[in-house]
Amino acid sequence: QWDDHEVSNNWWPGEPLTRAEHARKNYVDRNALLLAARASRAFHEYMPMRFTQAEPGRVYRKISYGPLLDIFMLDMRSYRGPNGEGLEESYGPAAYFLGLTQVAWLKRELMTSQATWKVIAADMPIGL
Repeated sequence: QWDDHEVSNNWWPGEPLTRAEHARKNYVDRNALLLAARASRAFHEYMPMRFTQAEPGRVYRKISYGPLLDIFMLDMRSYRGPNGEGLEESYGPAAYFLGLTQVAWLKRELMTSQATWKVIAADMPIGL
């Protein structure tokens, strides 16, 4: 499962790596997108995941185990908004967690799944 620690604890796309913990670790590169790209490459070289030309590097996916079980693996890091207090007044880019494309994919796949059991695998608790 893709996790925030592949890059830096609680990172988000576009985050400037300027927190005290980054200074203590003596990061040579402080560009989160560069580190995320490197982490993604290492992750995909190590993990046995299918590569798709349409979306190279995509982490979220469905794994089917016959007619009984579909597991929906989510990517809860690559599409999230900036870390905040969680007090957003409306749903928008600052409150995104899965991103619009992944949410649309999840809804579509859940609706069309014929499996008896449907499991959503997430690295953090979610409420549906």
